[in-house]
Amino acid sequence: MVTGGATGLGRASANALRNAGCHVIIAGRRHDVLESAASELGAEAIVCDVIDVDAISGLFAEVEERHGKLDILVNAAGLNRRAPALEATPEDWDFVNDVNSRGTFFCCQAAARIMQRAGYGRIVNIGSMASEIGIIHASAYAAAKGGVKLATMTMAAEWAPLCINVNAVLPGWFKTELTEKLFEDDAWRNRVLARIPKGRGGVPDEVGNMVLFLVSPLADYVTGEAIRVDGGALAW
Repeated sequence: MVTGGATGLGRASANALRNAGCHVIIAGRRHDVLESAASELGAEAIVCDVIDVDAISGLFAEVEERHGKLDILVNAAGLNRRAPALEATPEDWDFVNDVNSRGTFFCCQAAARIMQRAGYGRIVNIGSMASEIGIIHASAYAAAKGGVKLATMTMAAEWAPLCINVNAVLPGWFKTELTEKLFEDDAWRNRVLARIPKGRGGVPDEVGNMVLFLVSPLADYVTGEAIRVDGGALAW
């Protein structure tokens, strides 16, 4: 299962898993976008808005009813509302945190309840470089993604005895639906690229490859980690 699997880093993750032979289900809130992506990826699609905890419960109940188990969950559903901290509204704060942090946690919880019955599970949460540093005009987003990192570590510690691994991937600057307008700003793009030792933004498949590693047998002893995929941006 990949939430937010129709676009951006979620789609790249779904594609990596599908190419590795997984039966992939993608979930998202936009029916038309979801169905189109599912057709192109060769995936199953279920509409769900992760801001709604009841909808999350229904999503995972449907997965278990259809397939009897769930081996892997990738939480890639996320969004941002950019605003200076002095201008951020309670509505913006709640919306960004409800999707990125609250939605991620309750998807993890619902998945783990299924996984514990099989005695096996792999969960990967898509965080951000904002899980570790402040991002100008993204206070709500940084708070949410910081929460994703710490919740990942906590769940990993609690669920390791259940043979459920929980890790996070922290992407740096990738051009997706969330950031494409920023990348179109020459001054912003040049300033950001100057901070990345690799000298370029990331390609979504590079996140998909890390997700694939974390759910593979190669990472059986890896849990509670938040792994940067940022071209070295936070290394200096």
